[in-house]
Amino acid sequence: MKELNNVNYGDLKFLSVDLPEDILKEKWSGNFDKAKKLIAQRKSENIPQALRCRLELELKNLENLECRYTVTREEALRQVRQRIPEMSDEEFDQLQLEGKLDWIYLDGKVMYLDSFCATLFKVNPALWQRSRQGDQSDYQILDDLIADLKDGQEICCHIHIRQEVSLKEQAVEEGKILRVHIPVPLEREQVQNLQLLEVTPAPVRMAEEDASQPTLYFETPAAYGQIFSVEYAFDHRTTYIDLSKPERQNAATEPLPEEMKVYLCEELPHIQFTPYLRSLAAEIAEGERNPLLIARRIYDFITTKVSYAFVRDYACIDRLAEYCALNLKGDCGVQALLFITLCRISGIPARWQSGIDAKPGDVGEHDWAMFYVSGSGWMYADLSYGGSSYIRGAYERWNYFFGNADPYRIPINDAFQRDFDPPKNFWRNDPYDNQSGEAEYEDHGIKSDDLVYRYQEIDIHRIK
Repeated sequence: MKELNNVNYGDLKFLSVDLPEDILKEKWSGNFDKAKKLIAQRKSENIPQALRCRLELELKNLENLECRYTVTREEALRQVRQRIPEMSDEEFDQLQLEGKLDWIYLDGKVMYLDSFCATLFKVNPALWQRSRQGDQSDYQILDDLIADLKDGQEICCHIHIRQEVSLKEQAVEEGKILRVHIPVPLEREQVQNLQLLEVTPAPVRMAEEDASQPTLYFETPAAYGQIFSVEYAFDHRTTYIDLSKPERQNAATEPLPEEMKVYLCEELPHIQFTPYLRSLAAEIAEGERNPLLIARRIYDFITTKVSYAFVRDYACIDRLAEYCALNLKGDCGVQALLFITLCRISGIPARWQSGIDAKPGDVGEHDWAMFYVSGSGWMYADLSYGGSSYIRGAYERWNYFFGNADPYRIPINDAFQRDFDPPKNFWRNDPYDNQSGEAEYEDHGIKSDDLVYRYQEIDIHRIK
C-alpha cells in the first residue's frame, strides 16, 4: 500500500477494520503518544496488509482529533455562559451526561469539540429560549416556497454566486507549483442554463460531464495575494412530488429497473450493512413491504430520533452510518449516510448528493440523500432540514423534505468517496466529499486551516 502522502482513496475501506485492543484503549483514554508508539511497533512487525492499512489511516485520524478537540472545560463553560449567564457547573455536567456535549479525553483532560457550543444551541429548543441570542434560524423563505404547493408543480430559483479559495499568508511558498481544486456544478438534473461567467486564473482542466465530484483544476506558481475563483449562474428547477398520494404508493411496489440495483450495494467503510443496522432496518420496517412506506419510516426515525450535531472530521469516524445510529446524533452528511444505508439494506436504491445551500443572505455547505421508488423515480430526503422542522413543530415543512428538496441549493457532488480528476497526490482535507475546495504543493499537502474559503452571493431569487 502507498503511504498516506500518496494515498489511494480506495484504501479508506480499511477504516472498517477494527483497531487492536491495546491501541484502542490508549486512543480513547487520551494517550495519543502511546497509541502512536503502539502503531509504530505493530507496523514494524509482519502483520496482515489490511491491518497495516488501517494503522496508517489511524495516524491521520489521531492528528485530526488533536486539531478539533481544543476547548477546555473552563473555555466551554465560558462560551455557554456568554449565552446563558446563569448556567451552573451542575447543569453543564448534566448536559454532558445526556450526551449533548461532544468531548474526548486528551492528555488526561476532558476536551470539547471546537464546534460543541454551536451544536448545543442549534438542537435544543429549551436552550434557544434561554439564550441571549435565541434561535437564529430563518425558515420563512422555505415556508413561503412550500405553502399551497400542488403535486407536479414546478418551482425554480436563479442562483448567481462567486466562490473563492486562497492561501493564508503563512502557507504561501512563493514560486512553488500550487495545485488547486474548486468544486463547480455541472448542467444535469436540477441545474439548467449553467454559465461559467468568470474563472481566475485560467484552469488547467475542467470536470468531465460525468464527474461524480466535479472541480476546476488549477496549476500555477504560488504567489502572495493570489485568489482562485469561479463565478457562475444557473436556474435550479425542481418539481414538487406529493408522495402521500395512493397512486404513488401503489406504483412503488412495481419491480425495480435493473440499472437501479447498483445503488443497493455496500460501499465500505461507511455504507456498511452491520448486524446492528440490519436489525434496526428490520425494526423500522416492522413487516411493511411497500418500499415507499419503508423509506418514509426510515426518514421519520432519523428526523425524530437523531439530533443534529456538528461532528469531528468524517475520516476520524470509522463507520459513519453506524455511528449515527448508535449515538443518535450527526450532521447533515452523517444523517444522509444513515438514511442511504438503511434504505439499501431494505432494498431501496439510495445515493448521495451534496453541494451548497444558497438562500438569500445565507450561503454554505450542505449534504442530503436521494432514493428511488418505482413510479416516481429519484426522490430527495433532506434529513437535517426534516429534523430541524420537526423539533420546531413545522410539520408541513417536515413532510416536504421527504421526497423533495428546495431549489435554493447548488447540487455539486453526486457520490460519496470519489476521486478528483486529476486526483490529489496528498491527503485530502475531506477524503469523502468536496464543497469548498482543496489545494496542495508538489511535495506536500495544505491543511484546511491554511486555506480561506469564501462564498459571495451576487443574485439569488425565486423565478415565479
